[in-house]
Amino acid sequence: MSALCEPAGHNVRLMNAGDAVKRSVLLLSSCLAFSSAQAASECPGFPVLAMSGEALLAQVRALPPVGIDRERQACAPATIIDFAYSGGTLCRFGGEVDAATAAITRLVDGGELVEYLYLFPYAPDSHARLLALLAAHFSQVDKAAYPAFLQAARPGKETTALFAYGGYYISLGKPTEGDSAEWYSNVIFEKMDKPALGVRKVCQEGSDG
Repeated sequence: MSALCEPAGHNVRLMNAGDAVKRSVLLLSSCLAFSSAQAASECPGFPVLAMSGEALLAQVRALPPVGIDRERQACAPATIIDFAYSGGTLCRFGGEVDAATAAITRLVDGGELVEYLYLFPYAPDSHARLLALLAAHFSQVDKAAYPAFLQAARPGKETTALFAYGGYYISLGKPTEGDSAEWYSNVIFEKMDKPALGVRKVCQEGSDG
Protein backbone atom coordinates (compact mmCIF):
# COMPACT_ATOMS: atom_id res chain seq x y z
CA MET A 1 0.00 0.00 0.00
CA SER A 2 1.21 3.50 -0.83
CA ALA A 3 2.42 5.59 2.10
CA LEU A 4 -0.17 8.18 1.08
CA CYS A 5 -2.93 5.64 1.57
CA GLU A 6 -1.78 4.27 4.92
CA PRO A 7 -4.45 4.87 7.59
CA ALA A 8 -3.72 7.48 10.23
CA GLY A 9 -5.60 5.75 13.04
CA HIS A 10 -7.91 8.00 15.01
CA ASN A 11 -5.60 10.98 15.19
CA VAL A 12 -7.11 14.33 14.29
CA ARG A 13 -4.99 16.75 12.27
CA LEU A 14 -6.08 20.39 12.25
CA MET A 15 -5.76 21.80 8.73
CA ASN A 16 -5.96 25.26 7.21
CA ALA A 17 -9.01 26.19 5.15
CA GLY A 18 -9.12 24.31 1.87
CA ASP A 19 -6.26 21.95 2.75
CA ALA A 20 -8.59 19.26 4.08
CA VAL A 21 -10.70 19.37 0.92
CA LYS A 22 -7.62 19.10 -1.28
CA ARG A 23 -6.20 16.26 0.83
CA SER A 24 -9.47 14.34 0.80
CA VAL A 25 -9.76 14.68 -2.97
CA LEU A 26 -6.13 13.60 -3.39
CA LEU A 27 -6.60 10.60 -1.11
CA LEU A 28 -9.76 9.53 -2.89
CA SER A 29 -8.14 9.86 -6.30
CA SER A 30 -4.93 8.07 -5.28
CA CYS A 31 -6.39 5.29 -3.14
CA LEU A 32 -9.17 3.90 -5.33
CA ALA A 33 -6.84 1.16 -6.53
CA PHE A 34 -6.52 -0.13 -2.97
CA SER A 35 -10.17 -1.08 -2.43
CA SER A 36 -10.57 -3.33 0.57
CA ALA A 37 -11.27 -6.98 -0.13
CA GLN A 38 -12.91 -7.50 3.26
CA ALA A 39 -16.58 -6.86 3.87
CA ALA A 40 -17.14 -3.17 4.57
CA SER A 41 -19.30 -1.85 7.41
CA GLU A 42 -22.43 0.07 6.50
CA CYS A 43 -22.10 3.85 6.35
CA PRO A 44 -23.74 5.48 9.41
CA GLY A 45 -26.45 8.09 8.94
CA PHE A 46 -28.45 6.14 6.33
CA PRO A 47 -31.25 5.18 6.09
CA VAL A 48 -31.75 6.40 9.68
CA LEU A 49 -30.63 10.03 9.58
CA ALA A 50 -27.97 11.25 12.01
CA MET A 51 -29.11 13.71 14.66
CA SER A 52 -25.89 14.18 16.65
CA GLY A 53 -22.59 15.23 15.13
CA GLU A 54 -20.63 13.75 18.05
CA ALA A 55 -22.38 10.39 17.72
CA LEU A 56 -21.97 10.32 13.93
CA LEU A 57 -18.27 11.17 14.18
CA ALA A 58 -17.77 8.41 16.76
CA GLN A 59 -19.50 5.92 14.44
CA VAL A 60 -17.36 6.96 11.49
CA ARG A 61 -14.17 6.73 13.57
CA ALA A 62 -15.18 3.18 14.49
CA LEU A 63 -14.89 2.15 10.82
CA PRO A 64 -11.36 0.64 10.83
CA PRO A 65 -9.03 1.96 9.66
CA VAL A 66 -9.96 5.63 9.58
CA GLY A 67 -7.93 8.85 9.51
CA ILE A 68 -9.50 12.20 10.34
CA ASP A 69 -8.55 15.62 9.01
CA ARG A 70 -10.19 18.68 10.53
CA GLU A 71 -10.92 22.03 8.89
CA ARG A 72 -12.21 25.11 10.69
CA GLN A 73 -14.15 27.73 8.73
CA ALA A 74 -14.46 31.14 10.32
CA CYS A 75 -17.22 32.53 8.08
CA ALA A 76 -20.32 33.12 10.22
CA PRO A 77 -21.62 30.83 11.47
CA ALA A 78 -18.23 29.25 12.15
CA THR A 79 -18.03 25.51 11.46
CA ILE A 80 -15.75 22.52 11.99
CA ILE A 81 -15.56 19.91 9.23
CA ASP A 82 -14.12 16.45 9.98
CA PHE A 83 -13.02 14.53 6.87
CA ALA A 84 -12.76 10.74 7.31
CA TYR A 85 -10.96 8.48 4.86
CA SER A 86 -9.30 5.09 4.65
CA GLY A 87 -6.87 3.46 2.26
CA GLY A 88 -9.70 2.10 0.15
CA THR A 89 -13.35 1.55 1.05
CA LEU A 90 -14.44 3.57 4.08
CA CYS A 91 -17.92 2.01 4.34
CA ARG A 92 -20.74 0.64 2.21
CA PHE A 93 -23.68 3.00 1.66
CA GLY A 94 -26.98 1.18 2.05
CA GLY A 95 -25.05 -2.07 1.90
CA GLU A 96 -24.58 -1.61 -1.86
CA VAL A 97 -22.20 1.20 -2.88
CA ASP A 98 -18.66 1.66 -1.56
CA ALA A 99 -17.87 5.10 -0.15
CA ALA A 100 -14.27 6.33 0.00
CA THR A 101 -14.57 9.54 2.03
CA ALA A 102 -16.98 11.13 4.51
CA ALA A 103 -17.25 14.69 5.85
CA ILE A 104 -19.16 15.83 8.94
CA THR A 105 -19.87 19.53 9.51
CA ARG A 106 -20.81 20.97 12.92
CA LEU A 107 -21.28 24.48 14.24
CA VAL A 108 -18.39 25.66 16.42
CA ASP A 109 -20.89 27.27 18.79
CA GLY A 110 -22.83 24.40 20.36
CA GLY A 111 -21.61 21.63 18.06
CA GLU A 112 -24.89 21.22 16.15
CA LEU A 113 -24.68 18.85 13.19
CA VAL A 114 -25.54 20.80 10.02
CA GLU A 115 -24.25 18.56 7.21
CA TYR A 116 -22.64 15.23 6.43
CA LEU A 117 -21.72 13.65 3.14
CA TYR A 118 -20.17 10.64 1.44
CA LEU A 119 -18.02 10.53 -1.69
CA PHE A 120 -18.08 7.54 -4.06
CA PRO A 121 -15.93 6.58 -7.07
CA TYR A 122 -18.13 7.64 -9.98
CA ALA A 123 -19.58 5.11 -12.39
CA PRO A 124 -22.99 5.24 -14.09
CA ASP A 125 -24.17 1.95 -12.57
CA SER A 126 -23.17 2.79 -8.99
CA HIS A 127 -24.65 6.28 -9.36
CA ALA A 128 -27.92 4.70 -10.48
CA ARG A 129 -27.85 2.43 -7.41
CA LEU A 130 -27.39 5.46 -5.17
CA LEU A 131 -30.40 7.12 -6.80
CA ALA A 132 -32.52 4.00 -6.27
CA LEU A 133 -31.43 3.70 -2.61
CA LEU A 134 -32.35 7.30 -1.84
CA ALA A 135 -35.66 7.10 -3.75
CA ALA A 136 -36.64 4.02 -1.74
CA HIS A 137 -36.40 5.89 1.57
CA PHE A 138 -37.06 9.59 0.95
CA SER A 139 -39.52 11.86 -0.87
CA GLN A 140 -38.10 13.42 -4.04
CA VAL A 141 -38.30 17.18 -4.51
CA ASP A 142 -39.41 18.55 -7.87
CA LYS A 143 -36.64 20.50 -9.60
CA ALA A 144 -38.81 23.63 -9.72
CA ALA A 145 -38.92 23.59 -5.91
CA TYR A 146 -35.16 23.26 -5.35
CA PRO A 147 -33.85 25.68 -2.69
CA ALA A 148 -31.88 28.70 -3.86
CA PHE A 149 -28.46 27.26 -3.03
CA LEU A 150 -29.07 24.42 -5.49
CA GLN A 151 -30.59 26.59 -8.22
CA ALA A 152 -27.29 28.21 -9.18
CA ALA A 153 -25.08 26.30 -11.60
CA ARG A 154 -21.88 24.92 -10.09
CA PRO A 155 -18.91 24.35 -12.40
CA GLY A 156 -18.01 20.67 -12.69
CA LYS A 157 -20.95 19.37 -10.65
CA GLU A 158 -24.62 18.75 -11.20
CA THR A 159 -27.41 17.65 -8.87
CA THR A 160 -29.01 14.44 -10.11
CA ALA A 161 -31.85 14.43 -7.58
CA LEU A 162 -32.95 16.09 -4.35
CA PHE A 163 -34.92 14.49 -1.54
CA ALA A 164 -36.41 15.77 1.71
CA TYR A 165 -36.95 13.97 4.99
CA GLY A 166 -36.87 14.67 8.71
CA GLY A 167 -35.67 18.27 8.45
CA TYR A 168 -32.92 17.37 5.97
CA TYR A 169 -32.30 17.94 2.29
CA ILE A 170 -30.58 14.90 0.78
CA SER A 171 -28.92 15.61 -2.56
CA LEU A 172 -27.25 13.25 -5.01
CA GLY A 173 -24.58 14.84 -7.17
CA LYS A 174 -22.24 13.80 -9.93
CA PRO A 175 -19.59 15.42 -12.12
CA THR A 176 -20.69 17.37 -15.16
CA GLU A 177 -20.14 15.38 -18.34
CA GLY A 178 -16.71 16.11 -19.76
CA ASP A 179 -15.37 17.57 -16.52
CA SER A 180 -11.71 16.75 -15.84
CA ALA A 181 -12.62 15.52 -12.34
CA GLU A 182 -15.22 13.07 -13.66
CA TRP A 183 -14.60 10.44 -11.02
CA TYR A 184 -16.89 10.83 -8.02
CA SER A 185 -20.51 10.93 -6.93
CA ASN A 186 -21.66 12.45 -3.65
CA VAL A 187 -24.62 12.17 -1.31
CA ILE A 188 -25.06 15.22 0.94
CA PHE A 189 -27.34 15.40 3.97
CA GLU A 190 -27.88 18.97 5.17
CA LYS A 191 -30.25 20.62 7.59
CA MET A 192 -33.03 22.54 5.86
CA ASP A 193 -32.76 25.45 8.28
CA LYS A 194 -28.95 25.71 7.89
CA PRO A 195 -28.18 24.74 4.29
CA ALA A 196 -24.88 25.04 2.42
CA LEU A 197 -22.66 25.34 5.51
CA GLY A 198 -20.49 22.33 4.74
CA VAL A 199 -17.84 21.80 2.08
CA ARG A 200 -20.01 23.76 -0.36
CA LYS A 201 -19.47 26.90 1.74
CA VAL A 202 -16.84 29.28 0.36
CA CYS A 203 -15.22 31.79 2.68
CA GLN A 204 -13.44 34.95 1.58
CA GLU A 205 -9.72 34.49 1.33
CA GLY A 206 -7.97 35.18 4.62
CA SER A 207 -11.09 34.79 6.77
CA ASP A 208 -10.53 31.17 7.76
CA GLY A 209 -8.61 30.18 10.86
